[in-house]
Amino acid sequence: MNAIYRACSLLALLAPLQALAADAGPLMHESDKRLKAPDETIQYDMELYDGGKLTTSRKLVRLDKQMADRNSTVVRFSSPVAVKNVALLIEDSGAAINDIWSYTPSTKTLRRIAGSQKQNWFMGTEFTYEDFEDYKLNAYRFDLSGSQSPCLQWAKCAVVDATPQASAEQQASGYAKKRYYIEANSYYPVQIEYFDRHGALVKRLTTEGLKHYGQYYRPTSQTMWNLANGRKTKMIVSDVSIKTGLADNLFTPRYLRNENE
Repeated sequence: MNAIYRACSLLALLAPLQALAADAGPLMHESDKRLKAPDETIQYDMELYDGGKLTTSRKLVRLDKQMADRNSTVVRFSSPVAVKNVALLIEDSGAAINDIWSYTPSTKTLRRIAGSQKQNWFMGTEFTYEDFEDYKLNAYRFDLSGSQSPCLQWAKCAVVDATPQASAEQQASGYAKKRYYIEANSYYPVQIEYFDRHGALVKRLTTEGLKHYGQYYRPTSQTMWNLANGRKTKMIVSDVSIKTGLADNLFTPRYLRNENE
């Protein structure tokens, strides 16, 4: 991307800052468009920390696919043995509440997670089930609250507050608000802040670096910081494959039971 294009992209992103609290919906739609590849596979090394001490290491894979009737995400652990093949499926068909399924191999249990349970913690990490969801553009109001410069290691970000508007999302989400820091060149949310129902900042997801894969940007690693208990979960990307033609049947509750993958 040349310097002129980068400058134009930056101006286009930050032009609405002339009117604070302006509708940031168009900006978030553009970010959403740039984030979503037709399909992709990302391999992670996961590290769990209590304070500064590493307590647990895991490996997992995340699959995403945009289909005609829904967007689907699968998260599956590959090691260690204690969590191998524990899996999660999120189906976003545009409904008020996403369908979320979990599979536990130790009990061979496949269950659908109720909307009110999506705020529960995921497998001892600092992520909840809903932290794996996308922007849910139809369920939130997005307000441009300002900009930050510099923004982590990047030159500038637009700061967008996301507030649930759909009544079902208001009831199901554990957050009263999310704050996105949208990097000006890539439109990637390099930082996300999570506010509980009392308005307190309780978690922060930070991106340590971005890498270009064709037309898409992906993080080199991300860390979810729990500000309430001092713990963190770090997700280090080991491999990214985009547009490989993942089959639709990989994104079904039935497939979660397939422990040979």
